[in-house]
Amino acid sequence: MSRPKLPSARLKSRIVSFRLTDAEYTRLAHKTAAANLRVNELARLLALSKTDRLILKTYAQHDPALIQQLLHLGHNLNQLTKNAHIFGRVSPQVTQLCTRIERIIDEAIHQQGGA
Repeated sequence: MSRPKLPSARLKSRIVSFRLTDAEYTRLAHKTAAANLRVNELARLLALSKTDRLILKTYAQHDPALIQQLLHLGHNLNQLTKNAHIFGRVSPQVTQLCTRIERIIDEAIHQQGGA
């Protein structure tokens, strides 16, 4: 089943285009990254805001490299656990891996200004 068509009053058929310097674009791009928006979405919100100021709520984002590292360690831990179930013995690497995971999480918490 196809998506229902929007009423003509809600269709976005007009294009607004403007140019920015590299510095202006960089400032806008930083704001959009913090707000988890695309550049054109933020520009539209700013242009259509009823006041001169637009308040964006931002949330701390986690380092993608850290997430990837934790994913890889999680996969390794999963494989070691699977082998423990199959062969009935726990590898000494499990303790090392758990210690490494705890250290990475502690560092991430410390960098975020946590406990």
